[in-house]
Amino acid sequence: MVKMEKQREKQKEVPKELKEKAEKELEELRNELARLRKLKKEKEQIEQSKAKEEFVVKQKEELETDAAEVDALKYLEDSFEKIEDLLSSDLGEIDHKAFKQHAKQIESELQILEEEIVGEEGLIVKELSPYEKLLQAYPWLEEERKKFMYAMPHKKKNLIDYISWKTEWAKVIFDYARFAVLHILYIRNLNSEKPFSNFTNREVYIREIAEELVNKNQAKWLSKKKNRLRVYWKSLELFSDEIYEWAYQQGRLEPIMIYEIREAKSEDFSNLPLEDLEELFRILVKNRKAKIFKLEDGQLAFKITLE
Repeated sequence: MVKMEKQREKQKEVPKELKEKAEKELEELRNELARLRKLKKEKEQIEQSKAKEEFVVKQKEELETDAAEVDALKYLEDSFEKIEDLLSSDLGEIDHKAFKQHAKQIESELQILEEEIVGEEGLIVKELSPYEKLLQAYPWLEEERKKFMYAMPHKKKNLIDYISWKTEWAKVIFDYARFAVLHILYIRNLNSEKPFSNFTNREVYIREIAEELVNKNQAKWLSKKKNRLRVYWKSLELFSDEIYEWAYQQGRLEPIMIYEIREAKSEDFSNLPLEDLEELFRILVKNRKAKIFKLEDGQLAFKITLE
């Protein structure tokens, strides 16, 4: 009888290889759960950000939407806790067959959760950094075979390579300014920003590339020391159209002052240099889309003219 009991206990033991495999799979599931938790947090942050920026016309609709979001997030949190309880089970107390069922249940829960969190296509969109956007446009920035691009070819000995190198990097700096929504680039700041921080001689190379943009009329130096570069990744004429459309959509028929434009953080023109904003006003007047007003403190404001 005792011998049969020992034999039965021996049959229940999980083989070492299967146990290690089960532990590995369980760890992968924990990692997946952590990823979903992070995804859920990103969704909450995005929704909170949208709630602050968007103008809600109907308060009732806003309250109903908020209530629905709270209920949905509470359900997701309850689901996460349920999965956490499943994952917290002691692996040593279950055999391999039971573990497979256990894991299958968790995977099913994770799949349902992921579909609920993502929801409609494009609901969760992680904002890419300027460098991440550059990588999408220029994958070679991190390719091993393109490491030579971080060293400038000799101007006289390898003129063709030098021109090609300078032309390609001019595109990168131009798009960096565009992706970062920066109208003025400070050479000192670029020294520490990827990918320019990988240059073997950063400041010299950046100025060399900047000169290419200046020669193409895509930028201009704002100081004799050449430490500030104004990059025109969008024309002032196009900005004038955008600022008019913004004012029109906002229903702003009264004079609009500079500080109000600065507060429109989601618009590309909000951080334009002052002299460019004043030039935009003049372009609008020239196109008969606005009138300029000079304030007591000498500042300019503009009032759009309905077409």
